[in-house]
Amino acid sequence: MTDDPIQTEALRILEILTSLPFENCYPLIKTFSNLPARPGIYAIKYKPEEILYLGKAKNVRERFQGGHSALVLAFLERLDPDEIRIAVVALPATWARSSLALEEQILKTIQPRYNVRIPKRKD
Repeated sequence: MTDDPIQTEALRILEILTSLPFENCYPLIKTFSNLPARPGIYAIKYKPEEILYLGKAKNVRERFQGGHSALVLAFLERLDPDEIRIAVVALPATWARSSLALEEQILKTIQPRYNVRIPKRKD
């Protein structure tokens, strides 16, 4: 266990996302109206490989309704849409403000193949 509350919460969220059975995740539908309209950390899961992409959003439903590059990549790779689902951990307001730090901590741990790394600027 760690004394860092961000790391502790990130590990808790990651455990939920990775242990959530595929069948209990949100299936892809055209309108994404099945997704929660609230802040959260989400994972795009591919049944055979687990997590393809991890992200955060102020409103998960709106994030997908506006389009998502990870779904385009899955389409281009000809992945079966029935084998792709979205897992979401809703964030209470107290953690929503720390969503970037939570996302970064989780990404350091799992490094999903569809997450693009952007080099940090050197000032």
